[in-house]
Amino acid sequence: MKRTLLSSSILLACAFAAAQPVFAQTSTEAKPGTASIGVPNPAVHVREAVERLRANDLLGLAQVMMPPAQFQMLQGAYEIGRQEQPSDRQREKFAEFAAHYADANAVDKLMEEIEPKLVEARPKAEGAVLMGLGAMQMAISSPDADLSDEQRAALRLAMPGIERWVKSTDFLSSDSMRQALTLVTNAARATGIFSIEDLQQLSLEQALSQGSSVLAATKQALRIYGLDLDAIADSVYVEVLDVDGKSATVRTTVTIFEAPISKEMELVLVDGRWYGKEAVVNFDFDDDDHFHFDHG
Repeated sequence: MKRTLLSSSILLACAFAAAQPVFAQTSTEAKPGTASIGVPNPAVHVREAVERLRANDLLGLAQVMMPPAQFQMLQGAYEIGRQEQPSDRQREKFAEFAAHYADANAVDKLMEEIEPKLVEARPKAEGAVLMGLGAMQMAISSPDADLSDEQRAALRLAMPGIERWVKSTDFLSSDSMRQALTLVTNAARATGIFSIEDLQQLSLEQALSQGSSVLAATKQALRIYGLDLDAIADSVYVEVLDVDGKSATVRTTVTIFEAPISKEMELVLVDGRWYGKEAVVNFDFDDDDHFHFDHG
């Protein structure tokens, strides 16, 4: 079955969830000896990021998560993509994607496609859940599992909550699926983006602003299945461990499935603001990099 609009949105939202340690409630006090005179507090800038996420402000979030020079490179790559003449195949692929939300009866059409899959999966659901939980337990205990010690410890802490979640949530409910699809498709339809040409009419800032409403709807849809991204974001706490000139170390603790998961991360100071070191170091565009306005 083709990936539905809902599943695409869930992937987007889960990507945000994976980045949650950056979006946090913060401790504005560093440990004794970690303060650096004249250097802004990393906690303040981290708090700004969580405020953008909670407000579903994708544009603001992008701007606080990457240095201005990198955001300009991103804009440049996007603008190059806007000027490309889409091929017939690109138009066709985008039209297939937009069909998932363009019509007023889009949800009915999606449910006609999805309902048989739900019916087929229901008798196997309990066994699939048990197999999945068993596989996770094996990953925790097996030294051969592709997990770091930190990841293994985090999964061990979260397992009881994960088990309660998957056993208490009806992921195959037709009513829940319809509610979730309605939220996401209505938001997507409201953007007015039904073709590549529609998207190319928007600047990067405008596209991100339109995406904010879809993010908000996706959060609502995920809550139907017991996953509250805003609550996860609200639970994150950042402690400043060290500030040394243009680098800082913070420890983030996030509550996921009722388990506190901690991780240390490095930040770097660029143009008077703090950013995740990995994002700054690994972000790069050259003259050949640009966006392709298709889907799939």
